[in-house]
Amino acid sequence: MTEPPARSGDPAALRARADEVLELHDAGHLDQALQAAEQLEADAAAGDLSDEIVRESLFAARFQRAMVLIDFGELDRAAEAYGRAAAVPADPEDPDQLHEIAMALLNRGVCLDAIGDPQAALATYDELIERFGGADDPVTADQVVRARTNRAATLRVLSRPEDAIAAVRDLAAQLDDAAPLDVEQLVVGRRIHAASAKDLGRLEEALTAVEGLPGGGFDDPGVAFQRAAADHDRAELLLDLDRPDEARRVLDELSTSLDRADPEEADLAAEVEATRRRLPAGD
Repeated sequence: MTEPPARSGDPAALRARADEVLELHDAGHLDQALQAAEQLEADAAAGDLSDEIVRESLFAARFQRAMVLIDFGELDRAAEAYGRAAAVPADPEDPDQLHEIAMALLNRGVCLDAIGDPQAALATYDELIERFGGADDPVTADQVVRARTNRAATLRVLSRPEDAIAAVRDLAAQLDDAAPLDVEQLVVGRRIHAASAKDLGRLEEALTAVEGLPGGGFDDPGVAFQRAAADHDRAELLLDLDRPDEARRVLDELSTSLDRADPEEADLAAEVEATRRRLPAGD
């Protein structure tokens, strides 16, 4: 006898459908992936949420829906979907579930920043830090560090440069300059400090923030790019301080070190050339 089809709320069937949503997304079938994620969310939400597999399927549906919406450029809806994913009940003893919730909150904050809602983004980063700030799991702890860095940047967007600098200093006190993941965020934090000090007209302080950066010995693309971007910040500050010869040396070194085949580095190279045009004639 043929087995009857699994009920839509059956945990095993829900898990299989969550895998299908991921496969559709990875294959670029965005319309189908979105439709499948929305139907999966409805069915999982109506299921027995005391079952761990049902909860995992609900989280996957909401998280994948958010990712598809990002591909469609609908960041406001993606932020809402990430928020719904973060609201799925999680086992506080399961580090995998906790880091997934933390990641959903971090992504929600990033989306809110991108659509120009920094106040909501700040509240989201604060929620993430409050809920997971004491996490021992390294993956969750990394989400917290990134939330702290983003929070500092958002404070600057909100015209709170002093608070942004204080947040960067607090972040730096908690990080390890011998760990690549920490070093990247340290360099980003130093760049935020510099930008905030520049907002306040404190150019010497800004310059000091992007000098003597950590991570020079790390073979890590993220660290290398942030250090290069910080060097560009330093060149701009040197020009602001009427030190064009030093600025030119920094720009020359940057121009030869950037890989223009890499889209991110190519964009930075274009910024370097734009800054070079600020040099006095003859430099």
